[in-house]
Amino acid sequence: MKLTPTQIETYHQQGYHILGSLLSPEQAQNLGAIYLDCLANHRAQHSSQQVNKLRYRAHDGTPGEVYQLRCAHLMHPEFDALVRHQGLLDAVESLIGPNIRLVICQGLYKPPRTGDAIDWHQDDYYFRVGKANAVVSCWLTFDRATIDNGCMWVAPGAHRRMVEHETGPSGNGFRIPDMDATGAVPVPLEAGECMLHHGLMPHRTLANTTDQPRRALAIHYQDAIAQPSQTRQQEPPENRPLLRGRAAC
Repeated sequence: MKLTPTQIETYHQQGYHILGSLLSPEQAQNLGAIYLDCLANHRAQHSSQQVNKLRYRAHDGTPGEVYQLRCAHLMHPEFDALVRHQGLLDAVESLIGPNIRLVICQGLYKPPRTGDAIDWHQDDYYFRVGKANAVVSCWLTFDRATIDNGCMWVAPGAHRRMVEHETGPSGNGFRIPDMDATGAVPVPLEAGECMLHHGLMPHRTLANTTDQPRRALAIHYQDAIAQPSQTRQQEPPENRPLLRGRAAC
């Protein structure tokens, strides 16, 4: 799944690339079920450090919610296998080079009707990797992702610099204030498809207003030679494994 020179050039110009099918519909359905099992199991065991309920704003008078499985690759071997998918790593290597470390793998679930929006933000604002163009994020959906249930939106070409963020209304995340969304486009995907986007790409997802779930996995990779932030360096090694090549630390 290595990218062609034309695809690489377009990625650097636009800031994202639709990679297409990574999973069959049956595999996607199975992984969606695994996600819900992991969520239920960890909540039952009160593993709050692994499961977060991210609240944003109310829509249609209903409090919104987004569930996050932090370090999902440690919760189930199927998620760990996805992080290490050789075709996916080949595509990532085309963009950031042969030394690849996981920054974080997180499962993100928007329940039917109550799954709320995640505001415009840049992943690099969180990760603070000490090298330009060092982060690529893979967004993989287990359900058909549409505008109505919370597919990704991106701002093509707006990945040239870090912009200021502010604390979001939930108090546990950041957002870009007064984001100029002129030219922003949705990226609908079928179940099992994925997209790659630059660490500086502003992106958002809207509320899930449908009767169907929207379950996805966000896998964030970095050039392993680049220095991660002090916060990331303090995480246990299993949270951010080296997946290919060599690492600076």
